[in-house]
Amino acid sequence: MLAAVRRQIVAGRRVWLFLDYDGTLVPIARTPDEARPDAPLLKLLSGLAEMPALLVTVLSGRPLSSLQTMLPISRLILAGTYGIEVQMPGKGVIIRADPVRLRPTIEQVRSAWAQLIAGRDGFLLEDKWVAVALHARFADSTDAKVVLPRARAIATQSVRTHHFRILQGDRFLEVAPAAAHKGQTVEWLLSQYPFPGALTVYCGDDDKDEEAFAVVRRRGGIPIVVGQGQRTTQAAYRFDSPDAVRGWLQLLGEAAAEIS
Repeated sequence: MLAAVRRQIVAGRRVWLFLDYDGTLVPIARTPDEARPDAPLLKLLSGLAEMPALLVTVLSGRPLSSLQTMLPISRLILAGTYGIEVQMPGKGVIIRADPVRLRPTIEQVRSAWAQLIAGRDGFLLEDKWVAVALHARFADSTDAKVVLPRARAIATQSVRTHHFRILQGDRFLEVAPAAAHKGQTVEWLLSQYPFPGALTVYCGDDDKDEEAFAVVRRRGGIPIVVGQGQRTTQAAYRFDSPDAVRGWLQLLGEAAAEIS
C-alpha cells in the first residue's frame, strides 16, 4: 500500500488523504471531549499538511467546532458533521445545509431523547446544532436494549421529510441532514476542488466510512478500514488500531519528504 502511494508521489502526482477522527486518529473515548490528540499526533498531521505532495482532510461525524478545537492546524481541510460543515484553508467555512430549516426538528428530537434517558447512567446526548446524536456505548446493556429502539421510534416519527436521515452504529443513533453522508462529501470535495491525477486514500473505522469507501474504490483510490472486527467491508486494506494508522502516516510523511 505504501509502495503504491510512493509511486504516485515519485511520478509527481498529488495524494488526497482523507482521515476519520474517532477510532482512526485517536482511540474511541468515553466522551468526545476525552478523545484528544497528543502533541506527537498534532506535529505529525501538521507536517503532512505542509507537504506539497499531500492534501490532508479530516472528515468526521463530530461538529466542525470540535474538530477546530482538537486539530488547530491551519492547512488541514476539516469536514465536520459528516461533511455538512467544511473549513477550507484560505476559503473560510462552507455550510452545506440550511440550519434554520433543520433546527426545529433537531430540537424536537433532542428534547424527546433527553426525557427518554433522564436518570439513566451511561448515555450521552450530543447536540451538534444541525444534528443530534445519542451515545449508549457505556450504558448498561439492558438499558441500551430498551432505550435505543424507543429512541429510534421517536426519530422515525419526528423525521418525515427528505431533509434528514437516521444514522445508526454500535449503541449509537443520530438524526442528521440528508447530506450528512461521507461518500457524498468525498464526491463533493473532489468535484469542487479537483486535483487531476490525484490518488485518493481514505482511512476510517465504521459504517459511515463504508459510504466513503465505495466512492474511493470506484474512483480507483485506496480505502483502508481501521479496527480488529471482522465485519464485511469495502476497504482494500486494514489497520488494527489508531496506533497502526499513526505508524503508517509517519512512514508516508518520510516518503513524501524524501521525494520532495
